[in-house]
Amino acid sequence: MKTIKWSCFILVLSGASLLVDSSASAGEKARHVVELFTSQSCYSCPPAEKLLGEVVSDYSDVIALEFHVDYWNDLVYGSAGQWQDPYSLPQYSKRQRDYRRLNLKGRNGVYTPQMVINGNYALVGSRASQLHRQLRADARMPLAVSVERTENGRVNVAIEGNNSETADIWLAIYDKKQVTQIPSGENKGKTLENFNVVRNFSSVGKWQGKALRLSVDDVKIQDNQSCAVFVQKAEAGGQRVAGPILGAASC
Repeated sequence: MKTIKWSCFILVLSGASLLVDSSASAGEKARHVVELFTSQSCYSCPPAEKLLGEVVSDYSDVIALEFHVDYWNDLVYGSAGQWQDPYSLPQYSKRQRDYRRLNLKGRNGVYTPQMVINGNYALVGSRASQLHRQLRADARMPLAVSVERTENGRVNVAIEGNNSETADIWLAIYDKKQVTQIPSGENKGKTLENFNVVRNFSSVGKWQGKALRLSVDDVKIQDNQSCAVFVQKAEAGGQRVAGPILGAASC
């Protein structure tokens, strides 16, 4: 991604739409965003990863993503040794720590597996019944986000709503599925399936309380990948990247 073109304006006509070329594919507005903080080096994480895969297949209006943390990578598990999670990044560990500072509803803290819903509720990632209760609850994020992706590598985003809070606009590019044979560490000998594994997560603009359209050029999305966009309040004067999610859509 190299060029960001964006403009802010007030929509005068209701139902105004984003204009893109005929090769565009439109995404779905999301009712919930679920983030799973996990690690391939964590023995208790595979059940949560399986549960996230079920959410991906069963809830068309939920964006479910895996953020792989890096703080498990140095663990030496006896004779099994250690495993460096190939999808982990310090950025994702920081994101989880940012959430802890918000004192989320549910089970706050830094632990794996952890699921965070809409940036304001946390739970143990393998608690299926608790997760389904939250996902079935009526969620009304204040901003309407639509995303359209074109064949020439451009992602077009339109955001509408009356929320006046300043927020960041994030683009997540993720692998739809990865299967990994684990040769060492706590999960030695297991074959792990991971779903919607975030590989690139970057800020592409700012929400300033007015209707907005922006285009992101040169978005590299491979065959096994897709993307999602969400608008997230920046807490503590914008010093942290994680806060309540105000709106989201898949690509």
